[in-house]
Amino acid sequence: MTGRIFINYRRGDDAGHTGRLFDRLQEVFEPQQFFMDVDNIPPGHDFVGVLNERVSDCDIVLAVIGKGWLNSRDAHGARRLEDPEDFVRLELTSALTQGKRVIPVLVGARSLSWTLYTIIGDGGVSG
Repeated sequence: MTGRIFINYRRGDDAGHTGRLFDRLQEVFEPQQFFMDVDNIPPGHDFVGVLNERVSDCDIVLAVIGKGWLNSRDAHGARRLEDPEDFVRLELTSALTQGKRVIPVLVGARSLSWTLYTIIGDGGVSG
């Protein structure tokens, strides 16, 4: 199969679902078709630049969304999605800006009553 898949997730919000999703997808796709984790960026590289390149190389982005995804807070109590340097936000903003297909994967969430465009939009956050 051809195509590249970028897996976007927030650490600590998915209760291991992302790893299981990755394992299952590997049964169908080749390992080189995935980019899942910031750990795959070599030290010394432009982190944001590499993320944008990986998003650019992909055909779809799977956005793994757990119960705490929307309202996850940083150490100061601010919502992480409102931080322009939040990796989840950077990746999804890059994907939406580039016109990539973004597929929400709900884990532990009851419904998707908002859209990624509402949350990330044109780089701004609302909701």
